[in-house]
Parts: sequence; structure tokens; C-alpha cells
Amino acid sequence: MINISTLYEKRQELIFVVKEFIKYVKENKKIDYRSKHVVIFLATVLSTGVVGVVYAVQKLINDMRERQANRRYTFKRRSSAIIKSGARAIYIPRGNKEVRIAIPRPNMDVYEADKFKFKNFQKDLKLYEKSSIFNSRFLRQIIIIWQILIPRVFHRNSYFLATQCFFLVLRTWLSLMIAKLDGQIVKDIIGGKGRSFIRDLVYWFAIAFPASYTNAAIKFLTSRLSINFRTNLMRYIHDLYMDKSMIYYKLDLNNSDLTNIDQYITNDVTKFCDSICDLFTSMGKPMMDLIFFSIYLRDNLGTAGIVGLFANYFLTGYVLKRNTPAFGKLSKQRTELEGDYYNAHLNLITNCEEIAFYKGSLLEKMRINKIFLQVTKHSEKEHAVKVPYSALEDYILKYTWSALGYLFASIPIFMDELFVPESKKSSKKHQVNEEKNMRQFIVNKRLMLNMADAGSRLMYSIKDISELTGYTDRVFSLLSNLHQVHSRDFQYGNKLENDINGTIQTNYHGLRVEKLPVIIPSSEGSEGVQLIEELSFQIKESQNLLILATNGVGKTSIGRIIAGLWPIYRGLLSKPDDSDIYYLPQKTYFSSGTLRDQVIYPFSHAEMLGMGYTDEHLYRVLRDVKLEYLLDREGGWEVKKDWKDVFSGGEKQRMSLARVVFKRPQFVVLDESTNAVSSDVEDYLFEMLQKKKITFITLSHRPLLIKYHDYLLDIQPDGQWEFVTLGTDEGISSVEKEIHEIETKLSEVAAWTSRKEVVEAYLDGKTEPSILIESASS
Repeated sequence: MINISTLYEKRQELIFVVKEFIKYVKENKKIDYRSKHVVIFLATVLSTGVVGVVYAVQKLINDMRERQANRRYTFKRRSSAIIKSGARAIYIPRGNKEVRIAIPRPNMDVYEADKFKFKNFQKDLKLYEKSSIFNSRFLRQIIIIWQILIPRVFHRNSYFLATQCFFLVLRTWLSLMIAKLDGQIVKDIIGGKGRSFIRDLVYWFAIAFPASYTNAAIKFLTSRLSINFRTNLMRYIHDLYMDKSMIYYKLDLNNSDLTNIDQYITNDVTKFCDSICDLFTSMGKPMMDLIFFSIYLRDNLGTAGIVGLFANYFLTGYVLKRNTPAFGKLSKQRTELEGDYYNAHLNLITNCEEIAFYKGSLLEKMRINKIFLQVTKHSEKEHAVKVPYSALEDYILKYTWSALGYLFASIPIFMDELFVPESKKSSKKHQVNEEKNMRQFIVNKRLMLNMADAGSRLMYSIKDISELTGYTDRVFSLLSNLHQVHSRDFQYGNKLENDINGTIQTNYHGLRVEKLPVIIPSSEGSEGVQLIEELSFQIKESQNLLILATNGVGKTSIGRIIAGLWPIYRGLLSKPDDSDIYYLPQKTYFSSGTLRDQVIYPFSHAEMLGMGYTDEHLYRVLRDVKLEYLLDREGGWEVKKDWKDVFSGGEKQRMSLARVVFKRPQFVVLDESTNAVSSDVEDYLFEMLQKKKITFITLSHRPLLIKYHDYLLDIQPDGQWEFVTLGTDEGISSVEKEIHEIETKLSEVAAWTSRKEVVEAYLDGKTEPSILIESASS
């Protein structure tokens, strides 16, 4: 038997059913939707649709979960690049995609122009303190900082600000509509109008959707605007604070009252941005309410009522302003004390091992408790000052304004009652007027209470403005100090201007110093403490120099001057380009990152790849300093640890030299960079630097290093110095002099040992004081 497909016949049947249904609908225009057949049909269609939607949603959720489980996360090693405009583009993984964020290149011309704004502000500071509020210190500071927050008119933050203003106006308009609707609902209830009541209640629920969304949008825009403000301000600060001029180091030499710089950057900037955005919202909405509601109420209360309202606002505002404590000053002091307390704990954590060895926990506890006591006392003082002000504020804003609101809202009703004749009070028209009066009273009451709430929020904002004044002053002080230090004419805290008259010559093929005094930077300038008298020496490439001196004489200070950390008050310094000279401090710094990051510091992994280097090259670098075993011991290049606690003293110094080998500069300044390694490793490291033709200037107190160098700069404790060429008669004489001094000290070892035994015997009670005195005199 032949099997005939019934697919075509079923399709024809379905089309036939649909046509018959359409024909039935056209012929029977009036369908009884309460009939049994219609109800069953509609229920079937509805249930089928619901089942279909549920199935589709469930399938979509399962597909999303499957893609989520099987997706491959983005992994990109080189996550930044320089685009054509000079900005740096950073690619951040988000799911299985990448988001590109462009960080614009710092415009130093803008910073130079802003420098004069801060400088002129300091000149006119006394004028601002004595002027009106419209030309006050706080207002001028806000105007200058505002140009950083919104640098141009058509900026992204301007659009956010305009959108926020739109939602503030919209919320005020919705509040007015809700007030009218509230009065209408009360009128429906009093008049017994059920259908009108249901209709207005539906309107109430309908208007709740845009009102709720408006409130959420305002909160979102406020937080987003705060983040954008903080981003602009942080980038501005970072461009000044962490540039090639090493402002983060020189800021401590400015002799200003700026302490705990980390507190300013991490805490005060955030509080300032949150405070100014919250203040804009908390003041913008009340201002809109006062304007719109007063215009509407003028038709109901009359001009006299509106004038009375605003007279009340200004009078109570004046009373509160006269009795407002110095919240800005208190907030600034509290922030400074909290910064001191934070840094005390940070100091304890940073130096925990040293403090533990010294058994100094009791002293540190006493210091921290003392600072904490200052914080608590200031907090108690601040809260004690707030109590009477809060009481006065609540009495005026919550009760006085509410009572006056009832008074002004009842004026139209009482006026109508006074002027309505007795013959008309019992009429039906008068009853309708009572319903209308009740509606009008509810509307006026709600608007009056909203105006009172708006006015009270404006009065509460006085305290917020005071706190914002404190945050603004601290942020402005931070920016002012950054511009002072960033200036090319920075005087290192010197009270006298134009006191730094030294000359720096770069791109020199060697190192030359002529008549250069080593002076500690201070407010005294060139008249400050002089460690070394006018210094003069010169070396070329492949001519290694040893700067020999005891501790505290000033050999490290010479390294600071060469590196540009200290100023040159007089004389000449000729040195190579910054890319051709490298500095190794006494204490090796380790960044928070992988083992690879410790070798290539201060370069990033992306920069290393851009230079054409690979991990194989880094392995050869570690092998050159005898640290190749670290790869197996620590677990490879990608492992992250607290490296300052992992490496030994010798490994730290060899890691510093690994950075020198990786960078391959022409010159390197070594400040006690091999005193923690064994003598055989030290010999190997200096020979390795010589083979790689890296000229080294060594700062040390050990004469044994003379054999690795060609020149010797011998500095005496009194600041006198001698520059000699090793290998000549003068150099040999200098070496013999050092040997003689060492032999003299060694000859005194027996006497020191005997004296030590006598002192120990006296401390144990085994000898008399007279013997101790005789030992000292001998």
C-alpha cells in the first residue's frame, strides 16, 4: 500500500478553520464574551500564549547559562597602547569582550596656565578673607577647582549636569501634580464620589511610575557625577604628583603645613566630590520647589502670603547663620587628626619587624593611644557643638515653619468664611464651596509643607556648605602645593626667592662637577647646613669612580644631587641624559607584582615586549647576577609575592643589579649596593659590570672597593675632600693612608675588649666603681 502524506491535508484543514472563524466574526459583530464557548476559546489562546512565553524564556535562560559556562575569558598580556592622538588606550576584559578606555595625554600647557591661577589666589588671599560672600575665599576656590571638574562647556560632565537639572525640574513638576491629585482625592472622599475616587486613584498609581524613576535617576546621576568629578581631579593630581619631576619626593621639602599627603589624595578628594554633588542635589531640588510652588501659591495665597513666607525664610536663615558653629574648621581638624591616626598604624605595620626587635610595642602603643585620644576629644567637642545648633535648627525648621505653613494655608478659607453672607452658608452652592475649599486647603497644605521642607533642606545645607568649605580648603591646599613644587622656579621651601643659581647640563658624555657645594635643602636656602664644600671632579665613560666617606658625611647627598632630588645652589653639574644613567638606592624597592616585574622595574610588561625582550632574555639577566635559581624556587615568572619579605639581603642587592643589566645604561650610581653580598660574589658583580662596559659611581664607606675603580673621591667628616687617580703615586699614597687608618683602629681592639669586660663586670656587681674609673682614665 502506498503511504500518502497527510501534511498538505492538515494544512488545508487549518486554513479552513481560520477562514471559518474570520467569517463567523464578520457575520456576528456582537459577540457575547460571557458565553461559555467564547470564554473557553479565549482561555485556551491565553494559556497557550503563556506556555509559549514561559518555554521561550526558559530556553533563553538555559542558552545564556550554557554560553556563560562555556565562554572563554579574555586574556591579553599587552593591554595598553598609544593611539594617534598621543593618548594611552587601555583594554579591560569584560566577559568575553574588551572595553577600551582612552586616557588623554597630559597637557602641560594647561597646568602651566593653572599655576598662575593658584599663585594669584595666594597673592589676593587677604582680600578674599575681608570681602563679601560673593568674592569669598571659599567661592574663589570653588571657581578654580570647578574648571578642573568641568574643563569646557561641551564636556561630558556638562551633559550629566544638564540632565540632572532636567530631572530636578521634572521632579518638582511631578510634586506639583501629586499635590493637586492629593487634594482632588480628598475632595472625592468628602463628596462621596466613588467613580471619581477610583479614577483619581488610578491616576495616582500611574504618576507613581515616572516619579519613582525620577528619584532613582537623580540618585544615579549624583553618584555618576561624583565619580566623574573624582576621575578628573585624580588625573589632574596624578599628572602633577607623579611626573618625571619627582614631585612625590620634593613635596616634603616645600616646608608647608601639608602633612599626610596620602590622606589628602585618597580620602579628602573623595569626600569633596561626594559633598559637592550631594550639595547640588540637596540645594537644587529645594530651589526648584520654592520657585515653582511660590508661583502656584501666589494665585491662592496672594502676594502678601508669598512675601510673608519668604520673609520667614530669610529671617530664620539669618538666625541660623548667626548661630552656626565653624563646621568647616572642625571638619578640617577632624580629617587631619584621622590622617595622623591612620599613618600611625601604617607606620606600625610598615616597620613591624624593626619595632619587634627593639621591643618598642609599649612606646608605639602609647603614641597611638595619644593620637586616638586627640581624635576622640575632638569628636566629643564637635558633637557637643552640634547639640544646641541641632535643637535650634529642629525647633525652627520642623515646628515653626510647619505652624506658619498651616497659618498661610488657611488664609484663603478664613477669608472666604468672613466675607460669605449668613443667608448663603446653608445653600447647596455653599456646600460645594466647602468641598472646593477642602480640596484647595489640602493642595495648599501639601505645597506649603513641601515649601517648608524645601526651605528646611536649604537651611540644613548651611551645615553641608560648612563641611564642604573644609574639604575644599584641603583639596585646594593640595593643588596649590603641587603647583608650587611642579614649578620650574621651585625653591625647595626657601624663604628667599631666586636663591638657586646652579647650572645643570644634560647629554654630557661623562660626569662633571665644578665648585658645587652640597647643602641640605631647607628654608635657609644657600645659607643652610653645608655638608661638603665646593666639590669639583670629572670622569668619562669607562672611568669608574669610588666616593669614599663615613656615614653621615654626605656621600648619599651627592647621589641625590646627581639624580635631581636636591637643588644646586651654586656651581655646575654636567651629566648624561636621564635614559643613560641609573641610580640604585641603599634600600631596594620592590613593587607589588610578579617576579618578572621585579626584574624589569621601572618598565611594565607591555613596555618590555615593545622593546623586543622576552622571558628568555630575562633569564639571561638573572643568570648574569647569579639569581637564575629564583625561577624554580619561587614558581616561575607569573608568581606574585611580597618580595621584600621573600628575598634575603644579598638577593635584594643582586636583584637591583639585575635591573641595571636589563636597562644597560652607560652610567650607574651604586649607593652601598654590594655590602650585603659575599666578597667572591662582589668581585664577580663588579667584573660583570666592567665587561658590559657600564661605568659605575660607587658610594661606600669601605676602602676595600678601591681595587674596582679608577678614581677616588675621599670625603672627610669636616667636609674637606680629595680627588685622586688610582694607580698613580698620589692614589697609592691615599690607599696607604686608608690602610694606616684601618691598622690604627685594629690596634685599639684589645683595649676596647678589655674595657668591655670591665663594664660587664661592673654591671654584674663583680667589681667596684673605682676600678671602672681607673679603666676609663687609662
